Amino acid sequence: MKPSQIGLFGLGVMGRNLALNLEEHGNNVSVYNRQTDGEEHILTSFLENDGHGKNFDGQRTVAGFISSIESPRKVLIMVKAGQPVDDVIQELLPHLENGDILIDGGNSHFEDTERRYAELSAEGINFVGMGVSGGEEGARFGPSMMPGTTSEIWNQLKPLLEPISAQAFNGTPCVTRIGKGGAGHFVKMVHNGIEYADMQLIAEAYHIMKVDLEMDHKEMSDQFKKWNSGRLASYLFEITADILKATDTHGEPLIESILDSAGQKGTGKWTAITALKNGVPLPGITDAVTARFISSFTELRASLSETLPSHDSRDNTDKAKYLDQLADSLLASRIMCHAEGFFMITETNQNHNWGIKPGDVARIWQGGCIIRSTLLKTIVSAFEEKPDQNHLLESETIAALLKPLQMGWRQTISRSALSGIPVPVMMSSLAQYDSLRSARLPANLIQAQRDYFGAHTYERTDKPRGKFFHTDWTDGGESPP
Repeated sequence: MKPSQIGLFGLGVMGRNLALNLEEHGNNVSVYNRQTDGEEHILTSFLENDGHGKNFDGQRTVAGFISSIESPRKVLIMVKAGQPVDDVIQELLPHLENGDILIDGGNSHFEDTERRYAELSAEGINFVGMGVSGGEEGARFGPSMMPGTTSEIWNQLKPLLEPISAQAFNGTPCVTRIGKGGAGHFVKMVHNGIEYADMQLIAEAYHIMKVDLEMDHKEMSDQFKKWNSGRLASYLFEITADILKATDTHGEPLIESILDSAGQKGTGKWTAITALKNGVPLPGITDAVTARFISSFTELRASLSETLPSHDSRDNTDKAKYLDQLADSLLASRIMCHAEGFFMITETNQNHNWGIKPGDVARIWQGGCIIRSTLLKTIVSAFEEKPDQNHLLESETIAALLKPLQMGWRQTISRSALSGIPVPVMMSSLAQYDSLRSARLPANLIQAQRDYFGAHTYERTDKPRGKFFHTDWTDGGESPP
């Protein structure tokens, strides 16, 4: 068999489907899976089933795997994030040569990617941290991919990655060089943070429709399907419509048999922690992570539901009106959560000098990935109009989109509060909007409190920035001019 254009290490669900995608687009692909107990059958099963009769070169030793790939070798690693990635690198390293390319396609933390990038560069190996989004289906038929690398290495990977990616609204591939070092995995982490917020917002809307508006599951499914045909169109709205109409073996809504305790793999938490470390406001995404934490305390919630009072002010006399307001609230909150995610990208990019272009990120998220939606088309336009903006709220396009949503947004949140229905991400998104549009916030009082109990000093509005003052507050005296 001819040398392969690329090798794929790790035949889990994502690895297997990416291998099939690469082969289907005209590549010979070498494949390898660890031959440890319990895993030795995976390679054989792949070659005898999905890979049968196709251009796959299955290898059972690392040495054979690497030698079967044309030089400079390109190896895509698809294993669990963390120590497994380091273990695979150490396993491959003795067989690699100067100029070879290792691509980590898992959900690695960007700081691990930065470390690996530096360590392998010293060995003459080009390390690429590449975020991949789209799940099992995306990997097979077209994901969104976010490689962090140099322009030179990207030019070598481009012919392999562009054909297997999804397509944006303008027909361009949903893959591009994101920046250097850990930029690719950083952007994928932020993508997942926005995904957490989007999912929580949809769950909040479902909760409102079920509890407050007393809609049945067919009505809710139909409503999400209707929304998905308009301005709220997105992959997550599409699958929610399918989920809500699914039934169990008894013909009952399957969703109601699922325990209300949401799991997570950590990328949303990483996003929130990174934002706190860098001093970037990320309230919607952070509250979405917190909501998953709260959901896991099922016994505590069950107990408190029996003892803590609530308030019920439901009024379903104009359901159509309330649904229109809910749609406004969903769109406005989604705009804010996307805006805070892109703000985190622009702010952190400046600290690391990665060279990320937010408009390119929005474009490659338009297809293949989990948060793909028509909203991203508007966000791309906003960055095209003003490429150097720090925050999407600076865009006239985004500001104009938010303006008519105000009343429905506020009415939905007010109604939910009065009905005792938790909508944490809608609430925090509105609070962020109101904070950012406020020329004056009450933080002056916080500074006075800090100076009172800790002599932390403060700046004055009538003096130049950078000049600090302290007051003896017990005397009620004015600070020296």
